[in-house]
Amino acid sequence: MNLIRSFFKRISDDLKQKKLIPLKILCFVHASTQLVLYPYLTIHMRELGINVEETAVMSSLTPLFLIMIPPLAGLFADKIGNFRLLLAFTSSLGGLAALLLLLVPVGRYTVTYPPAVEMVATCDGSTLRLQDVSEYSCLPLHPYAYNSNMTILSCGFLCQSPNETTEDELDSLLDSTSYTVNLKSVAQSQLLIYRNVYQSISRDTSIIKDRKRVRALTNDPFFNSTMTKVSERTVFFPTPQLYSIDCLHEGKNATCSLGNPDHIFDLDSENIEEYRVRFSRRVIDSEEASEYWINAILGDTNSSLMKGFGGVDSTNCRDTLIAQDDVSVWVQVESKKFAKCSSACAATVPRASLCENSQQKVDIDPAFTFWSYMALRVLIGIISGTSFALFEGAVIAIIREQRADYGMQKVYGSVGGMISSPLSGLLIDYASRGKGYTDFRPAFYMYAVLKVLSGALVLGLDLEFKKPAKTLVKDVVTVFKNFEIVALLIVCIVMGTAWGYLESFLFWFLQDLGASQSLMGITITVGGVAGLPLLVLSGPIISKIGHSNVLFIGFIFYAIRLFGYSFIYNPWLSLIFEAMESVTLSLSFTAAVTYAALLSSTTTDSSVQGLLGGLYYGVGKGAGSLIGGYLMKFFGTRPTYRLFAAATLVTGCIYFLFNRFCIRKLVKCRENDISRKNALPSDVESPEKVEKVMPTDGAVDKSEMTMDHLKLVKDNTDGGSDSGVEKPSVH
Repeated sequence: MNLIRSFFKRISDDLKQKKLIPLKILCFVHASTQLVLYPYLTIHMRELGINVEETAVMSSLTPLFLIMIPPLAGLFADKIGNFRLLLAFTSSLGGLAALLLLLVPVGRYTVTYPPAVEMVATCDGSTLRLQDVSEYSCLPLHPYAYNSNMTILSCGFLCQSPNETTEDELDSLLDSTSYTVNLKSVAQSQLLIYRNVYQSISRDTSIIKDRKRVRALTNDPFFNSTMTKVSERTVFFPTPQLYSIDCLHEGKNATCSLGNPDHIFDLDSENIEEYRVRFSRRVIDSEEASEYWINAILGDTNSSLMKGFGGVDSTNCRDTLIAQDDVSVWVQVESKKFAKCSSACAATVPRASLCENSQQKVDIDPAFTFWSYMALRVLIGIISGTSFALFEGAVIAIIREQRADYGMQKVYGSVGGMISSPLSGLLIDYASRGKGYTDFRPAFYMYAVLKVLSGALVLGLDLEFKKPAKTLVKDVVTVFKNFEIVALLIVCIVMGTAWGYLESFLFWFLQDLGASQSLMGITITVGGVAGLPLLVLSGPIISKIGHSNVLFIGFIFYAIRLFGYSFIYNPWLSLIFEAMESVTLSLSFTAAVTYAALLSSTTTDSSVQGLLGGLYYGVGKGAGSLIGGYLMKFFGTRPTYRLFAAATLVTGCIYFLFNRFCIRKLVKCRENDISRKNALPSDVESPEKVEKVMPTDGAVDKSEMTMDHLKLVKDNTDGGSDSGVEKPSVH
C-alpha cells in the first residue's frame, strides 16, 4: 500500500513542476518519433530484397560510420551552450530526410507461384496428354510417376493460329472480348455455332512486373472462360458447358472421352470434375514447357473425387467430338480464322504434388539497392545522431536546473512509444491490405510529421541558463580519467550489442513466425506499459540498490529474454519476453544515463551523454547486428538467440564481480586517503565545479557536494551501493 501511495505521489509531485511540462511533451513526441519507424526498418529492408547478411552488414556499418557523431555533437553543444535552434533544425531535417528511403528501388524479390499448375488436357493419338501452359517454371519433384488430383475446369478447343499472324498480332487478339466456335458435320451438313462473349478482362501485366505491388501470385481466374495462349502458335478456346470429359472403366483400361455427344447440348451441367490420376513426365527438348502422359486413373470412377489406389492400369483417350472426316472445327476471332482444332480441357494439378519449386528469386540490381539504402541511412544517421546527443544533453541540463528526476520525464516518452508503435503497425497493415506486399509508407509519413513537430516543440524550451564551456577538453579528459565511467561505457557497449540484435532481427523473427505488423507494434506497447512503474520508481530503486547493481540485473533479464525467444513458435508468446524490456531498457538505460550524469558535470553533460549514446546505439547496435546476422546465417535463428543469452549472462556476472572486488576496493582506499588528509580537494574553485551530480530522485541539494565527496561516500553495511557509493548525502 505504501508502494502504491509512493508511486502516485511521485507522479503528482513531478506534475506540480510547471516548468517541466514542455520537456514532458517533447519527450512524448521524441519517443513517439523513434518507435514509429525504427523497429520496422529491418523488415522494410527485407521487403526491398536486402537479405539477412546484407541487413547485418548495413545495420552494423551504419552505426559504426556514425560512432563519432553523437560525441562531436555533444562537444559542440557544450561549447555553444544554448543550442535550441540547432536541435530544432536537426530534428526537422531528420524527419524529411527519412522520406528519401521510399525512393530506394526493389533490388531483388521472391515470387511465390500460384497454388496450382495450369494445364491443358488433349488426346494425342490414343493417350490423354497434359501440357503445362503456365509461364511459371515447374521443377519436377522426381523422375518417377506422380499420383495427384487433376481438376477439369471446362472444355473447349485447342487451335493453331494463322501462319501469317505475328506474335504481337496474336497478343492483341487475346485481348478480344468474344470469339465464335464453328462446328460443321461433314456427313450431315449441319453447322453448330457457339459464341463466347465476356466482359473485357484486364490482365494488368504491369502488376506482374512491378514487384513492389505484387509478389504472391494467384491462378488466373479466367483460365476456364477466356482465351489462353498455350504455345507460340496454339491457343485454347474454352466453351463453358458445351461439353465435358468422361472417364469410364473398360476392363483393365479407363477410356476418357472428350466431347461425348450425350453432353454436347447439356448446357446446365457442371463441368468441373476431379480425378485421382497417375501420370509421367514426358522428356522433351524445351525446358520452358512440360508434357505429361496419363498412365492410370485411380480409385472409384463413379465418384466425383476419385480416392484410393485400386483403379485401372492404363488410360486410353478418344476425341469423340472431332472424329476424322466427321466434324470440322474452326474459331473466328475478329478477322482471323484459327483452324486445325482439337478437343481439349482446362485442368489444374496441385503444385505441391508436382513441382519442387514454389518460389523464384529474381535479382534486379541488389548492389544499387544496398548502397543507395546504405548512403541514405548514413545521412539520416548523421542527422539523427546529432539530434540524439543534443536532445539528451538538453534533457540532462534541464533536469539539473530544475532538480528533477530523469526517470519521471522518460515516463512520458514511454507512453508516446506505447501509442505510436502499434498505431504505425495498424496503419501499415491497413495500407498493405490486398496489395501482396507490405506498404511501409504510413510509418515514414508519421515519422516525418513527428520529427518536424518535435523540432517545433524544441523552440519552446528554455536553455538560456546553459552557458558555453570554457575549458571543455580539459573537463572531458578529467571525467574520463575516472575508472568507473570507463567501466560504464564498456558495459553500455555490451548491453547495446544485445539490444542491437533484438532491434535488428526481432521483428524479422516474428515475421517468420507469421506475426502481423500490428502485433509487432503491440510488442512495443507491452514493453512500455511494463516499464512505466519502473521509470516512475527508478529514482528510489537506483538509490536503494545502486546504479551498477541495476545494470547487473539488466544483464540477467537480457539473458532470460533472449533465451526465452529461442523456444517460442507462437508469435503472441513474444509479449511475455517483451514485458522484460521494462528492465533491460527502461530501468537499465535510465541507470546508465543517470550514472553517467553522476560522474560528469554541467559543462560536460552533452559530451558524456553523446559518447554514451554513440557507444550504446552505435558500436553496440552495430556489433549486435553484424554478429547476430552472421550467426543466424551459419547457425540459425534460435541458436543465435541462445548464444546471445549466454554472452549477456557471462558479461553481467563479470561486471558484478568487477564492481564488487575492484572498484569498491579502489574507492575504499581513496576514502581512507581523504580521511587522513581531512580536507577538501584543492581543485574545488567554484560552485560550478562543485555541481557535478544529478540525484536520481531530485531530493539532494547538489550545490553542497563535490565530486570527490560523491565518490567516497560509502555504506559499510548495505552491499547495494555502486562500487561502495551510497546515495549522496549532504556534508
